[in-house]
Amino acid sequence: MALTIVINAFNVVVMVRFNGSFFFSIIFGAKDIYMNIALIPSKRRKPITLPTVLLASSLLSYSALAQSYQIQDFSDDYYAVIDQVGEYGYEANSIIKIIDEKTHKTLISQPASIDIEYELSNSEEHQLGEKVSANIVSIPYGEHSVLIYEDFNFDGQKDLAIKDGRNGCYGGPSYQVYLKNDDTFVLSEGFTDLAQGYCGFFGINKDSQTLYTMTKSGAAWHEYTKYKVIENKPVAVHVLVEEYNPKQLISITESTRVNGKMVEDSYERLPEYDKENYDGRLPFVYKLDLDNGKKMVLNKTYNEEGEQMYYAFADKNDRVELYYDGPFVYDTAKKTLSFLNKPVVYQINKQGITVRQANKSVLLKSVPQSEQGSLENLTQFDNVSIR
Repeated sequence: MALTIVINAFNVVVMVRFNGSFFFSIIFGAKDIYMNIALIPSKRRKPITLPTVLLASSLLSYSALAQSYQIQDFSDDYYAVIDQVGEYGYEANSIIKIIDEKTHKTLISQPASIDIEYELSNSEEHQLGEKVSANIVSIPYGEHSVLIYEDFNFDGQKDLAIKDGRNGCYGGPSYQVYLKNDDTFVLSEGFTDLAQGYCGFFGINKDSQTLYTMTKSGAAWHEYTKYKVIENKPVAVHVLVEEYNPKQLISITESTRVNGKMVEDSYERLPEYDKENYDGRLPFVYKLDLDNGKKMVLNKTYNEEGEQMYYAFADKNDRVELYYDGPFVYDTAKKTLSFLNKPVVYQINKQGITVRQANKSVLLKSVPQSEQGSLENLTQFDNVSIR
């Protein structure tokens, strides 16, 4: 009996031959074990031929499953490879390794679910050949490389983020984040949380030394968070949640960290009115900009009584100061729309808004040429009377 052991970069191979007539080989891989068994006819006097063929075919079949891909050069001190050990799916099919350039010591060996064909197609667009791209981050929904090498905690040392799969919002990319610590990298739970479940990787503002994330649920709910790095951990200092409400306005919940505590403020804001609808119509009924920097909008909403019109008065930041959806009266002779919000009467025309209370009257003048829409086609609204 002859025993042969072969060790290479991918596996350990054990070959056993009994009296030149019976042969088997076992390959111990990263995840699986493969066995080949063969009978060698006694008349064959070159026993090495068939074992060599079997070993070669075994290694070829294994290497097809355990292909290695180099990641684009990103550092003078480190390099990275992806060892693919299975088919792409929901489970980890690859191992991403970070290796010291001088010592060739593996510093990080992280399981990941990587679509290598997708990564290689991106590499082709960037003319990288067979190398997988690094340091491409297009927030929120664009291309994200498997590796990001950047200073995340603003200590002057570059850190690492390594893709682990697609656990971001809507199946977007997600990462494990490692902070540089002396000659190695240490997994950070706090920074990793910022790279899981959000839309794209977290943003980095070097000037203000802040980080930011965004997530959403459908088109009507968004959350934006800004962080400062405190004691080497990301801490939320501002959170803004916006949600479209039945009044066709945006409900805002804004939390700001003050003296170590989050202080909450809730209000409503006008939606953006800077674009026409797809059919060319304005996204509102009527709009005026006022010379004090504020604005007024008439728009439509719906309730159990049918199509209604509402009035919204907002400051220069679109924060709503007054909302009214009660009865309106339109005077065709004066081309003026009026409503009573006790005890104040409001009169609206292209000159601006006249506010009447007791014996006092104030005109909030409109900015010339700022009028958009018309007050003359309001008959479809159930809460508007025409005189």
